[in-house]
Amino acid sequence: MKEVYLVRHGDTDATEREYFAGWMNLPLTPRGRKRVLKVREFLGKRRFDGVFSSPLARTIETALLLAGLDTPLEVCEDLKERSFGQWEGKGWRRLKDEFPEEVAEWERDPLRFTPPGGESFERVLGRVVHFWERLKGFPDGRYLVVTHAGVLRCFLVHLLGIRFEQTFVLRLDPGVLIVVKDNEDFSQVTHLVNFEVEP
Repeated sequence: MKEVYLVRHGDTDATEREYFAGWMNLPLTPRGRKRVLKVREFLGKRRFDGVFSSPLARTIETALLLAGLDTPLEVCEDLKERSFGQWEGKGWRRLKDEFPEEVAEWERDPLRFTPPGGESFERVLGRVVHFWERLKGFPDGRYLVVTHAGVLRCFLVHLLGIRFEQTFVLRLDPGVLIVVKDNEDFSQVTHLVNFEVEP
């Protein structure tokens, strides 16, 4: 059996100021590092047989804080956040002013909508399925996967067989931990843990 620990990166300027980061290469903030250390404390002395991360700085930094330098880190393009194209660096209110028709379209079909110059969550879901099928070919063991909120939502769609819109009822704060137990027959989500930190 595989035990897979899916983790969202810690806080960044984008999560603190509430704008879309997408492929922007942002580091963790001091609050973000503090939150990741809480995740590490929760994980205790668990060792990982493999560590995977999105190529963006915030996820690599999170992975290194969680797993240390003694476990090899594999950077995977499949784990990269959704590209928000022209929406990156902008908050929700500004998007509603600048792209009212596109925002309305996204609200109607969040899975298939593609922001100008970006990609759809449907495309991200394809990347997630590709990564998961590859991971299933690895030996049984414990694996750490550090990624982004949008990618985690796609993992939940794939693993739980739910609609993409249903994932929005779940709180996926920076540093959220989702534990999946996987064998040949089925995958089971056993934990979803958010970690509180002082502002």
